[in-house]
Amino acid sequence: MASPKGFILYRIYYGDCMAYLGRTKQPLQARIRGHMFAAPMHRAIDIHNVTKIEYTELTTEADMNLYEIYLINLWKPPLNVDDKARDSLTIRLPELEWKEFHPSRWDEWKKELEPNDLYGWHKARNERIIKSNQLYIAEKGEKK
Repeated sequence: MASPKGFILYRIYYGDCMAYLGRTKQPLQARIRGHMFAAPMHRAIDIHNVTKIEYTELTTEADMNLYEIYLINLWKPPLNVDDKARDSLTIRLPELEWKEFHPSRWDEWKKELEPNDLYGWHKARNERIIKSNQLYIAEKGEKK
């Protein structure tokens, strides 16, 4: 599968938790690689916790930018730190169709990046996200 390019929104999951939402105009594989291989101090996403990557293609850059801010405020992904408002949205945009993305060199990247390659605070934050997601799933299961 060729890497999608154009005006792309993508979401990265840790387990069932959407941990990060981003946008790119470059090929998606290149952007995902940038997340994984940034200098450790700037690396927010732990490749070893990623369970799924999904993307959607938009028609214009303006649509991509608008939807990114909208979806960050709708879903409040834990790894997104910018563009989050404290209050809730009062508008609704049409749903987008998401497709799963599998980077062609994913297994190579995982071997190249050791699980202990993150700075301590990144690792602690990623562990909190996973634990929070597990608690949410457990609570959801008990309510059924």
